[in-house]
Amino acid sequence: MKRRNLLLILFSFTLLAFSFNWVIGDTKPNERERRAQLDTRIDNNRYWIDKAKEGLTTVNPDVKAPAAVYTGSAIKAASVITDDSPDVPVIDVGSSTQSENSIFVDPNTKETALNSNNSTSVSGPPVYGADYLYTFDLGETWAGSKNGAGGNNDGDPAACIGTDGRWYVGMISSGGQAVSHSDDQGQSWTKVQVAPNPGSMADKNHLWIDAKEGSPYENYLYDVWTDFGGGNDNQIVMKRSTDNGETWGAKMKLSGAVNAGNHNQGVNVRTGPNGEVYAAWTIYDNWPSDEDAIGFARSFDGGLTWDPSFRIIDNIRGIRNSGVPQNMRVNSFPCMAVDASDGAYSGNIYVVWTNIGVPGVNTGSDTDVYFIKSSDDGDTWSAPIKVNQDEAGQGKTHYLPWICVDASNGTISVIFYDNRNVSANQAETWVATSSDAGDSWEDFKVSDVSFTPTPIPGMASGYFGDYLGIHAVDGKVYPTWTDNRSGHAMTYVSVFETIQITAPFNLQTAIDQETGVVTLNWDYTEGAGFQNFRVYRDDNLIAEPTDMTYTETLLNYGYYDYKVTAYYGGDNESTGPDKVVQYGSSAIEVVPGEYVANVYLNGTQTQDMTIKNNGVLDLEFSLSPFFPNVNAQGLAPAPGGGDEFISRVEFANVVNRSAYDSYSHYTDNPAIVKSNNSYQLKVYTSNAYAEDVCYAWLDSDGNGEFNENPVILESNDGNSSFFGVININKGDVQGITTMRIRLSADKNMNANDDTKYGETEDYSLLIADWLSLVPDEGIVAPGDSMIVALNFDATDLEQGVYTDIVKLRTNDLANPFYSIPVTMNVTDLQIVASAEPTNVCLGEETTLTVTPDGGSGNYIYSWTSIPEGFTSDLQTVTATPEVNTSYIIAVDDGIITMVDTIEITVSELPVVSLGDDLILCDESEYVLDAGNEGASYMWSTGEDTQTIVATGSGIVEFWVDVTNSSGCTTRGDIQINFASLPVVDLGVDTTLCGSSNITLDAGNEGSTYLWSTGEETQSITVDTTGNGYGVQNISVVVTSEFGCPADDIIQLDFLDCTGINENMAKVDVSIFPNPSNGTLNMNIQSLAREKVNIKITDVSGKVVFQENDVVVNNSIKKQISLNNVSNGIYTIFVSGENYILDKKIIIRK
Repeated sequence: MKRRNLLLILFSFTLLAFSFNWVIGDTKPNERERRAQLDTRIDNNRYWIDKAKEGLTTVNPDVKAPAAVYTGSAIKAASVITDDSPDVPVIDVGSSTQSENSIFVDPNTKETALNSNNSTSVSGPPVYGADYLYTFDLGETWAGSKNGAGGNNDGDPAACIGTDGRWYVGMISSGGQAVSHSDDQGQSWTKVQVAPNPGSMADKNHLWIDAKEGSPYENYLYDVWTDFGGGNDNQIVMKRSTDNGETWGAKMKLSGAVNAGNHNQGVNVRTGPNGEVYAAWTIYDNWPSDEDAIGFARSFDGGLTWDPSFRIIDNIRGIRNSGVPQNMRVNSFPCMAVDASDGAYSGNIYVVWTNIGVPGVNTGSDTDVYFIKSSDDGDTWSAPIKVNQDEAGQGKTHYLPWICVDASNGTISVIFYDNRNVSANQAETWVATSSDAGDSWEDFKVSDVSFTPTPIPGMASGYFGDYLGIHAVDGKVYPTWTDNRSGHAMTYVSVFETIQITAPFNLQTAIDQETGVVTLNWDYTEGAGFQNFRVYRDDNLIAEPTDMTYTETLLNYGYYDYKVTAYYGGDNESTGPDKVVQYGSSAIEVVPGEYVANVYLNGTQTQDMTIKNNGVLDLEFSLSPFFPNVNAQGLAPAPGGGDEFISRVEFANVVNRSAYDSYSHYTDNPAIVKSNNSYQLKVYTSNAYAEDVCYAWLDSDGNGEFNENPVILESNDGNSSFFGVININKGDVQGITTMRIRLSADKNMNANDDTKYGETEDYSLLIADWLSLVPDEGIVAPGDSMIVALNFDATDLEQGVYTDIVKLRTNDLANPFYSIPVTMNVTDLQIVASAEPTNVCLGEETTLTVTPDGGSGNYIYSWTSIPEGFTSDLQTVTATPEVNTSYIIAVDDGIITMVDTIEITVSELPVVSLGDDLILCDESEYVLDAGNEGASYMWSTGEDTQTIVATGSGIVEFWVDVTNSSGCTTRGDIQINFASLPVVDLGVDTTLCGSSNITLDAGNEGSTYLWSTGEETQSITVDTTGNGYGVQNISVVVTSEFGCPADDIIQLDFLDCTGINENMAKVDVSIFPNPSNGTLNMNIQSLAREKVNIKITDVSGKVVFQENDVVVNNSIKKQISLNNVSNGIYTIFVSGENYILDKKIIIRK
């Protein structure tokens, strides 16, 4: 009966199954439907093997790989010491396949390295997972196991070694994440599950350890991956371990803020020299497509909290769907490295990926490895740089890059597949290195063979491994990759040593400002291959010393940029520290040195500050910030008790990240704000609780107390951030004050009392309220100056005195900080100074007065002047300035002193000089010139020109009034004596007998006389005394009383009239008639030819007729007419050689 029942049950079941198959037989999924059930985003082999079992896809068949081609083990690179590096397999040939290579060198010893790969059997499944293989002899030999570290797993290996010697392998396990660790160098492993399967798969993981000795988070572990499924579907997530992988913290989403159009994948995590944590990944905005962008996230507190993620580069084009000529699936997930050395580029972040064409253009036949970097924690990034150095445009393919930085020297190494020298479907393994932070690269073949990638049997379609590996310590570089030279995929390592291009550091400079002698000293840890140092000045090589010092003498003042590098031969040269040396200095002078502004209520005022440079170099100055004497430093700390804490504050120009400290006061970088403005305050928290609150107080009056009401910040749903608005009001303290931020669970907390939980952070604020400066910085050339406007603003301020100190930051060696006191007096006391007139001519008076209004009503006046010399205590006073003068009136009402200034312009008088009074002798005209061209003129003659012709006779007065452009008039005058010459007449030349005398009278009584005889009387008597007979020329100069001279001359001929010499005469003379009516007949006879002179004179001796050189040849008759003379007695003289004859005649008409 039981048997019968059993058969009946089996028959029924078979019938049911048949019926079910018949029902669904026509509903078997087609290809489109099968594909719709596949998540093509997931890369993990376990997923695809499982889907193949479900009949939704297929795995790779077992296909024989083409034979590899041996190309040699030599490494040809100037940056590499190793010249021969044979490839070493990490496990016995034929034991298993390895792919997706991860390698990590022990930070304590470069000879030891841990390698992990996806491990499978040669023909396909089973999948062993992430294996563990290791070397203790620089990769010469390897040990370990093809089996999964800590047991079988789903692969995606990531190997790490801590500074404490613990080994780690990260992996996908059971669709989630696990990390195995070993404390006996791989002899035994303990696997710890980090996270379960989120729904579909925790895919494309990466693991990293902070292996920087001295890091605040040393040996912290960071496990990152993409959650497919669950609450963080399509997002990058992270867990960290702070206890060497024993336990793992809460999962954190990193990628939410990048807003990927589809999903985020391929994350890579690294740590910086100070414990910074960075994650980079691919963003897929348009799946299925190639990679579109790279996302980035960062943490500055050991992974406890993370900044919102952002895109570091957009518009790229990877290769995930476009593929490569080789027969293998590929991706363009970014790989990242951080320089954790102590070198010049410490802290730099480097990211590499594969791009089709130039990033941003994204077209072309080339597929290249590109690199970007950041030197500011990821805030900004460089333009992409091509890593592979073969010629562009050749249609070659370079892909699957992995990057590392040697923490001992900062050398960057990148491994990648490359087909530049082989056929399109083949590949070689290449490495590129850079010692200058990626600015330049050298690449070289590292594999001994070229090979033809062939998908690994039994694995996901096209799978030959999704990434390569490389790591370096102390110059030893471990490139790790998969190739199939053995007939199946295996991992190979080819260790080489880079030239340890260590750079000089700690460059110190000193300069003697008197002599220009500059001395450089530096430190250096010698690297292999070092030859000498190179010293550069302004990028010009000037010396190659071998000692760590250099001295030279500068000849010219200036700024000199010195850099010291280490040279290793060929093209190998380190980077180096640089410092600017200043020879000579600027020399600042500020005029005036102190400023006081009296400003009316709600008024403004601008004053000029003159900044002079009396030095030899350009003066560089900055007029902000201000540094008044406020009480900010005396604030009570009011610490919080911890647990929740503030991780980041953003306010104005301040972005401050911090770890927990019960109380902190951040003063180095004040928030710069202006009154009458509002600023958003954002406070990010860590480990916050639902009941937490966050308040902010502003010490707005700078009294050192938080007696103002708090600003209650709003929060997001999880209290991970708070935000609010801080209003900076008019009248808030000018200069430095403090803002306090408190996070706590105590809703009733105040600014000053300690709290049981939470944290307090104080921030310095720099408030510009009533004083501003334009410009607030500048450069002044030697010998030049610059005007800076000091703007005082009393808007909405109460009456009172406001003070501040402006500090000028300068490059003046003697005055790096230059303080200038500034005071603003705010009052309703107004004074107005006036003058009448404000423009005076030299010598004129002006009346000064001041009119006060407001204040107490009781005023004390004090007048002073510039130039000094004038004082008065009267409200109204007269002054006679001699030069342009500023009259300053200070009015003191007993509360405040207001000052006003009135400027008096003094104009010069025209200088008018017509000359000294003149006596013009025998002249009737004279030109007078009043000078002062362009002035106006008024002459006594009525003329209005600059010059006139003065005329007249006798004494005449002339004057002129000259008025210049300033309206100032000067009179000039002159007296001109148009004087006549004296009339001097001594008479006609006279002949007289020697016994006679003659009186000569010069006339012009009252004049002065000077005779040729030396006499100075009006008249003189002349005879032959002292002179004898003959001709005497007598002259006289007569000078009138006005100094006008005139002269005359007379010739006196004294004859010997005694007749003694007549017997010697050689002629005989007869005259008839006598008396005569005026006509004389003269008969002269001679014995021989004679020449005689005939002269006839009147009784006064005046010559009335004369004829000389009359020739007598025996006889001559002459008729002489004296019809023009008066009646009288005349004497006729006939003279010859040594004789004179004279005859008397009478003229009677």
